[in-house]
Amino acid sequence: MSKLRYLLSLLILILLCNSFYAQDVNELFFDEASISFNRTNLQDDNTEDRNGFGLGLYHSFFPKKTVNLIFGIEYNRTSQFKKIMYQGNYVYATDLTYKLNMVTFPVGVRLNVGKNVKVFFEAGAYADVMIKSTREGIKHTYFPDENNQIVHKTYPIDEKTDLSSVIGLYAGLGVRIPVSSFELILKSDYKYGLQDIYSNVNSIYNTYWRIGIGIRHD
Repeated sequence: MSKLRYLLSLLILILLCNSFYAQDVNELFFDEASISFNRTNLQDDNTEDRNGFGLGLYHSFFPKKTVNLIFGIEYNRTSQFKKIMYQGNYVYATDLTYKLNMVTFPVGVRLNVGKNVKVFFEAGAYADVMIKSTREGIKHTYFPDENNQIVHKTYPIDEKTDLSSVIGLYAGLGVRIPVSSFELILKSDYKYGLQDIYSNVNSIYNTYWRIGIGIRHD
């Protein structure tokens, strides 16, 4: 995981340097920025959905065409509540709130319809690279004491977790509204993780809706 974080940090540095260099020549690499709010969408009796937020920078290839290719780099934080998670025969945890912090790399195709105000459909794939994940809740243990009697102990936990990165598919709808020298972007999309990010006795997935607002310049 440390190598993955190193490569991720290097990629972010390269992208930022490229953007700063382009700014010197009055042509930013990233032509779109947004802030978003999300909510997990997990159909599971053991899981309750929670809210989160995100930030994003994007570059449009072929921006004047009806069909654009979109590349982005995002920070997304999602959250979910687990009623119970088993860790073995003698250990489990309850009332758990998981918080996931990810750097996301989406690549998609955007189809624009309209002349002035443009409505668009966007779809593609993404990678959620986990940079930090934590959980808070109550841990329960059942271990024998010196008299070989099973003792049940409970105590609160607030700890890091080892959750995996994931690839997925996304699709969304939006509108581009001209405002002065830039465009206002309103967009909603759905990110569907194709793998679990944790699998033992219980599994954890990360699938979420987002709604965002942003600006775009040509």
